[in-house]
Amino acid sequence: MELDHSFVFRIVNFIVGAFMIIGGVVTILTGGFPQFIRGIYCILFGAIVFLFEFRLPSVVTQHVSFMFSFIGRGVFYIFIGCIILNYLALGIASGVIVILAGVAYVVLQFIPSIHAPSNMNREALDQSMQGGAGLGPRATNFAAEHQNAPGSSPYGQSAAEAGGFVSAGV
Repeated sequence: MELDHSFVFRIVNFIVGAFMIIGGVVTILTGGFPQFIRGIYCILFGAIVFLFEFRLPSVVTQHVSFMFSFIGRGVFYIFIGCIILNYLALGIASGVIVILAGVAYVVLQFIPSIHAPSNMNREALDQSMQGGAGLGPRATNFAAEHQNAPGSSPYGQSAAEAGGFVSAGV
């Protein structure tokens, strides 16, 4: 029986997202305004990791293209895991689990026989970006209608180019 790598990666990403959220809550509970802000960010990033397992919204993917490679996702997980680490046992456990997943993803980048799952490869990024990087059909149509020739300004001819610029001698 061959194990489906895509399913394993999806489970790992679910676990990492859950521990990001748990670690964010623990960080908030340590007290203080800076920890509150760090915790909110960790919870938000955990929710985004969950979201990426179900859907790839183009509004988000245009800003986080690093999540579509093993090394990019791994470094991100290591970074968030370090933020989650604190002196509480659950914070330490959450941080270590997220960091270990990140290290595993970085190592997988250099193993050519392991391929990224469908929601973590370049094709998934390209598909989610179709339609004007999340701008919607109206903005995409407007941009297509108003494309300029290379080297021209999107604002038309400048006063200097038109010869209408007159220097006021001081």
